[in-house]
Amino acid sequence: MGTYSTPSGAHSVQGGPPLALPLEPLPSWLRRDPSLAVPMLPDVTRRVMAIAGSPDPSVLRLAELVAKDQVLTSRVLGLANSAYSAPALYISSVRDAIIRLGTQSVRNLVLAVALASKSQDRRVYGERGAALFDHALGTAYLGALVADAARADANEAFLCGLLHDIGKLVILMLAYQHGLRGEGTIPEDQVDRALAGHHAAMGARALSRWNLPDSVKEPVACHHDLASARLDPRQAAVCALANRLSHRYGFGCEADPGDLSDDPAFALLRLDAAWLAATDERAPRLVEVARTTLG
Repeated sequence: MGTYSTPSGAHSVQGGPPLALPLEPLPSWLRRDPSLAVPMLPDVTRRVMAIAGSPDPSVLRLAELVAKDQVLTSRVLGLANSAYSAPALYISSVRDAIIRLGTQSVRNLVLAVALASKSQDRRVYGERGAALFDHALGTAYLGALVADAARADANEAFLCGLLHDIGKLVILMLAYQHGLRGEGTIPEDQVDRALAGHHAAMGARALSRWNLPDSVKEPVACHHDLASARLDPRQAAVCALANRLSHRYGFGCEADPGDLSDDPAFALLRLDAAWLAATDERAPRLVEVARTTLG
């Protein structure tokens, strides 16, 4: 496995100022296949993703699948009737909820529920899991918000935001597995450096296990290194800016209200100070709705 450069602007796992790490080889304990450390999804989540990812997703099949799971039923109905969806009429059936939300939104919600549960495993993720998920959720909703303004795909932006730091969960799992094999505990400072310097590349590689397209993997890989995006720089820019905004508002990390006017993603998407001011007002409430919906 090769060497990865540390992207400029990378944040520590707890937020705060960017870490300026030198070019480093991948540590030996990270050289295992990262797809083996990506969180295992429940069967219902995998099936929902398969249906939603098909060329002609069936609302009926999706509704039947979601309706078999009480938690998912509650979350889907909750989102369909939430302030986020601005409902004019209360919905009580899963099928109608899916029609209102759309199959891609339901896929995103089901995946978010699964990741919320997985990240709570304190044996693997310790104190970090909850904060990482909170940051991912904030970045997901901000990604959709940025995409709307930039006329990009909001559902895909949500998915990219939700998964942009999946590499951090992978790295924490690999460190945990290293200890389980009796190979010793990885020092915390080494884990922190791996999280800051390698999470984007590790995350993109690990997502091959979920059969996600390159249109999702590229923004995950490039959210700290926008210049390396080749497939769709605008979608990568949406993810990169959503991550910056999530740090700005302190979602899952310390707030970092730095100047975004010189951010390349901000310029590429042609957003301005007026848009940012409006987002500063809207974003905290938007993410509170999300947290409530996920229980």
